[in-house]
Amino acid sequence: MTARALVDRGLMPTLAGRDGRRLSQLASELGGLDFRIADAADRGSLTALINPGDVVISTVTPFRTLGEEVVRAAVTRGAHYLDVAPEPPHIRKVFQKWGRPAREAGVVVMPSVGFSFTPGNIAGAVALQEAGPQATRVQVAYFVLGDFEQNSFSAGVLDSVTGALFEPGLVRRGGVIEAEMPGRRERTYVIDGIERSALSVGGSEHFALAQFQPQVRDVDVYIGWLRPDPKGRSLLPKSATSTARLSPGRAITKMMHRRLVAAAEEGPDSAGRTAMVSMVVAEAQDSSGNTLSRVTLTGPNPYDLTARLLAWHASAVPNCGPQVAGAIGPVGAFGLTAAVEGARQAGLERVD
Repeated sequence: MTARALVDRGLMPTLAGRDGRRLSQLASELGGLDFRIADAADRGSLTALINPGDVVISTVTPFRTLGEEVVRAAVTRGAHYLDVAPEPPHIRKVFQKWGRPAREAGVVVMPSVGFSFTPGNIAGAVALQEAGPQATRVQVAYFVLGDFEQNSFSAGVLDSVTGALFEPGLVRRGGVIEAEMPGRRERTYVIDGIERSALSVGGSEHFALAQFQPQVRDVDVYIGWLRPDPKGRSLLPKSATSTARLSPGRAITKMMHRRLVAAAEEGPDSAGRTAMVSMVVAEAQDSSGNTLSRVTLTGPNPYDLTARLLAWHASAVPNCGPQVAGAIGPVGAFGLTAAVEGARQAGLERVD
């Protein structure tokens, strides 16, 4: 889907992966693209693939085990880097470990481009701008609305998202990034008249929103599609989230997670994607927790939204000057006006 979105923008990406047959088929379908065999676990194949000035887009999952080698290869070869990682340990590593090498190499590295967590970065930045200097806290929540079934997530996404429930997350408190297990906190939102529960997670907003507004001291990110709504629908089964946060039974829960991923399919077809709607809610608050501004964005399903956001970012990032090199979020890289326009082109619209 990302390759198709890139071609739709007039770009001619080189496809890379382990399966030459599938690469050849996709390359042919998209008008005869170049393709290369490469493996995220093989450092040599990555460095041979990447050239200075390239834009590397990584959709390798899970990022907690496979992601860093691609970042390393991109930075070492002087290439910009984008990925779709929803996994807090990888996000933290990109910002804290690879930010300085990327800055010295004069390239941008940007994790979590897509539904997780670009819309929250943009909505949060707009809310902060509207709230003014009194805003020191941001809360962001993600939802997937509409009709969906168990196969609404592919195996790769399930592995990244549910696997991250067992890994240390992160939170920004008092201006400091701290470790915090996912799901430690819970908040309820009223969406379309329905109360929806959301669990705390780590996202790129914890780093990037403070880059945009240094006075931001506290950042919270929640996801509200892990649990069923009042009609009993859920993108993930209760077992994937209800016990993953608890010490007792973690081994059993991990086994259930492996079975869940193994049984997953390739994700929803076009009709299945059309039935889903992405939503993000961002609130800028003062130090007492009073909401000063609220921004809600809606857009297409997470898959199409992610592909379109990646394509826009890939076309825009070569124009970033050396002053924004390093690990950075979309608003810091492009400016708020351009980032909002990129989100609009991807299908995100503000509804309040």
